[in-house]
Amino acid sequence: MSTVTHAKSAPDFPATRGCPYAPPELYSEAREGGVPVRVTLWDGSTPWLITRHDHVQQVLGDSARFSADVTKPGFPRTNSAQPEVEGGLFFRQDGPGHLPVRRILNPDFTAKRSESWRPRIVELTDEIIDRLLQLPRPFDIIEHFALALPTAVICEVLGVGQDESHIVHGAAQVLTDLEAAHEDKIAATEAMSGLLHRYAETKLSEPDEMLLSRLVNVHVAKGDITFEQAVRLGVTVIGAGHETTANMLGLGIYALLREPEQRRILVSDPDKYAASCVEEVLRYWSMVQTEPRRVTLQDTEIGGELIRAGEGVLCSLPAANHDPLVFAAPGELDITRAERRHIAFGHGIHQCMGQNLSRVEMQVAWPRLFQRIPGLRLAVPEEELRFHDLSVTYGLHELPVTW
Repeated sequence: MSTVTHAKSAPDFPATRGCPYAPPELYSEAREGGVPVRVTLWDGSTPWLITRHDHVQQVLGDSARFSADVTKPGFPRTNSAQPEVEGGLFFRQDGPGHLPVRRILNPDFTAKRSESWRPRIVELTDEIIDRLLQLPRPFDIIEHFALALPTAVICEVLGVGQDESHIVHGAAQVLTDLEAAHEDKIAATEAMSGLLHRYAETKLSEPDEMLLSRLVNVHVAKGDITFEQAVRLGVTVIGAGHETTANMLGLGIYALLREPEQRRILVSDPDKYAASCVEEVLRYWSMVQTEPRRVTLQDTEIGGELIRAGEGVLCSLPAANHDPLVFAAPGELDITRAERRHIAFGHGIHQCMGQNLSRVEMQVAWPRLFQRIPGLRLAVPEEELRFHDLSVTYGLHELPVTW
């Protein structure tokens, strides 16, 4: 059993993707090696990188040995502002700080509740496509569709006006940018908090059936949370439900533009293929590229390597979801793929709470877009496209299209 790794040999993390459609080579090589490896973060710390599918599941499924608490010593932080910005967020906490809050939010994100949004999501999708059809061509489908739809959906789920979407989008972009300055992240958090605080106060006198109103009129009133905690939960829901789904929608559009046969299969029978298309595109891109992160609480062996208590751990979802021990031909996009073992939404008690709603959005968006605009195509050469390499979530800066 190996227990020594020299820090000088630890490559920098995050690594960029040599091929836009595959995990960084560093992560794939580490996975093929079969054991965790050391990497170097921005602050010089050298946490362990976990890349095999079974090893990632081991870490994320064991909350007794691996903590999600960003304030604990040894936690592999993304930047100096992370404890201040995220320390009070439930998904960065364990046990008592995490589960009670998750139970408060869960009713709004169950599979049944998410499915109930489908008719409205269809309406919103068609409204946005109607606007696309009026735009001068070419145009950026990231801005006008991939960002527009999840922003509209999450604002409706919360009960926030659509005219505030520019604040939602701007703040979410800064908070997921690994290169954004400390003060910019604090300012983005304050902007989002100010918006939600104003809406939460309005809900006290003008209640409705949406999530933010339920938080302040039910859970604050019962003493489950404070008013400020309700506001912060609203901010968290926006951050989690906006940028991630927007990036996935854009990447899915791009993948289906690149793969005409896969697009043909999807459009031929959306009722049959939309769900499997979503699962495969999630696996293929695995766009959460620098998370999840944990700090080890007890000495634990992973793949023959001893991870000591107090050492940081980084789980690579892209590497795990391209593990050839789990997925046949993992580098190929196959929307009829039978394997459904991807962990694009994470694993264990901290896995993405909004995954059901996100799935419905994608199941609606991709078929509707290609059915209504069958001639949709790229308006620039592929080599000109720019990707978010240094961001928590992978995605496209823009995707110019025409027809």
